[in-house]
Amino acid sequence: MNEEIIQIVMAFFGSLGFAVLFNVKKGHIVYAALNGLLSCIVYLLAFSYLENVFISSMISSVFAAIYGEILARIRKAPATQFTIIGLIPLVPGASLYYTMIYSVSQNWTKVKYFGQLTVEYALGIAIGISVVWAFANMIRGVGVKKGNISG
Repeated sequence: MNEEIIQIVMAFFGSLGFAVLFNVKKGHIVYAALNGLLSCIVYLLAFSYLENVFISSMISSVFAAIYGEILARIRKAPATQFTIIGLIPLVPGASLYYTMIYSVSQNWTKVKYFGQLTVEYALGIAIGISVVWAFANMIRGVGVKKGNISG
């Protein structure tokens, strides 16, 4: 339990650091970092029940993207700055690192395992945000009048 709490707190501070690095406006930084914290919690909860990296990543990235879209409307800012910052804790850094380490040492069994894990993480994230962004674009498109392509 302590490991999860440390992971959640570090997700917030890691997201906060990236928000500063990406020059997110001061009024939006904490909201963006909060997305990282919450998406980490969603991932940990989903993984504890499902024990599937792909589905857990997808669920948490869907959450991060929905949070980003909602905050974009509330804070009148681009959704990507909230969404991308919220996805930072989900990036499969450790599995990618181990894939590279084992490929250098030519341990192909572990390369296959960690490489597959990395791809599952990445696909889950990509599919999750793509679905939300597609629906958000369709919803925004409903209000556009015929012949007006400016949206």
